[in-house]
Amino acid sequence: RTTETALKVWRSAVLPQARPPASAACLGMSLTVCRRSMTVRKSARRAEDTHIMAQRKSFVAAETLSVPAELPRSVEGTLDSDTSYQMVLAEARLNVGHGGIEGAFPEEWDAQLLVECGFNADGERIVLFCPKFLAPVLDDPNELDRAFRFIILKMDGYAMHGKYVFVYCYLGMDWSDPGLAQRMRLAYDILPEQYAENLTHFYVLHPTSGFRVSMWTFWSWMSTSIWGKLEYVHNVEALCQLMYPGDLGTQAELHRRFPQIVQRQDAGLTGHQAAVVFGIPLGCICHSFGVDFTDQTTGRWYPRLPPALIFLCEAMEREAADDHIADIYDVDAASVYRVVQAVDEGQPLERNMSMPALWCALKLFLDCLPSPLLSFGLMDELKQRNVGEADVSAHRALLKEAFHQWLPREEAYVALYLASFLHTLCENAREKREGSEAKAGDVALTPALAAKVFGASFARPREMSREARRWSPAARALVETLVREAEDPEFWIGSHAVYEGSRAEESSDEGDT
Repeated sequence: RTTETALKVWRSAVLPQARPPASAACLGMSLTVCRRSMTVRKSARRAEDTHIMAQRKSFVAAETLSVPAELPRSVEGTLDSDTSYQMVLAEARLNVGHGGIEGAFPEEWDAQLLVECGFNADGERIVLFCPKFLAPVLDDPNELDRAFRFIILKMDGYAMHGKYVFVYCYLGMDWSDPGLAQRMRLAYDILPEQYAENLTHFYVLHPTSGFRVSMWTFWSWMSTSIWGKLEYVHNVEALCQLMYPGDLGTQAELHRRFPQIVQRQDAGLTGHQAAVVFGIPLGCICHSFGVDFTDQTTGRWYPRLPPALIFLCEAMEREAADDHIADIYDVDAASVYRVVQAVDEGQPLERNMSMPALWCALKLFLDCLPSPLLSFGLMDELKQRNVGEADVSAHRALLKEAFHQWLPREEAYVALYLASFLHTLCENAREKREGSEAKAGDVALTPALAAKVFGASFARPREMSREARRWSPAARALVETLVREAEDPEFWIGSHAVYEGSRAEESSDEGDT
């Protein structure tokens, strides 16, 4: 099977008679650059939120240029690599966005497909590439093209501006697939020389003997400058030691950056128990494989969010899941089980998943946490302060105190992110109702309905009693206030992302603690 796979890769990527010219046409890639229609479902974007979106406004040619079907070629017939590369970047910049922007890159790709992990002990940037997350779209050329543009755009910000280490997380992807092989060859043909010059190490994590054999099929066209930097590493711990020799704390931080699916593969190979997320304390999830995530709309930077939360919420935001909240308790069990299994194991979500199933899986994940996001102590605070259902000012004061003074950081950030997500979908639903887009009989998602469905995820008693039930309406009203005013600066405890050049940094706000 190993030899057969290697031959398939060779035929699709190397043999001239089997491989069409590396061009946009052979990939089915549409490089016609035009202004995309934008249907923004999130709340207002600030001008400084996204550096690349600002680049779009200054890239004059990207607004009007009609790129020919064939990528530019020199007189000799070879690819004009520099022009082709710039055209791909121009097209990619038009895909930068968030939420409901048509054709925008999925925001979670930053956390699972191509992950920037800071700098190693030698000051070289570490970049993780996990193509397993493309598995659901391998049969869709348009989605593969979008992923290709995303990777090129992100790598341009890394590889063109300094030394870097590239880590390829092998999880059984079949590179003999013609679509993958052709795009890889196109990338090799058009990438600037700085990619190879700035690359210091090319690590392959968890290689199999079959993969190592298949790599030799690329030897004929891979430059010696890249081939000589190729190294195989068999577990995450060994790789972390290479990046930070003798620094256990930084090694643990790098270990966290690896996607859960990679850590599960590593556990299986090293004889450890594979990690899951359902029913696990939030602190353990965040410290084991929490994702540092930047909300592209608000510019808020959330450290160590559970990947399950990001993947579910971002997928639902893209698909306008507010239209399906009424069906959360009326969904096919098999659909829910598939989502739960994928989320529990860190697998990529299937395409065209049922939105009610995603809602249900989100609620299951939150309700299975050993403690609510606002802690068990919130119910006691409501009782001691005698906070009523209608006392919004008391709700705000208690929430501000909880976020800034006594909630653990993990719970605080997760609660703020979830509240912001629900707030966004409630605003979407409100705008639809005002625009008369909703049909008669539709159930609109409102802060009150969101609090009713997810109230126990935010606040619930340690033990249900008659006294606890008496304060449940006040707790639900407090959650409603949080969802309605989720983007209030007084609640925010963290940082905003600031973009300089092609790299993002975190900038403290006045409300930082």
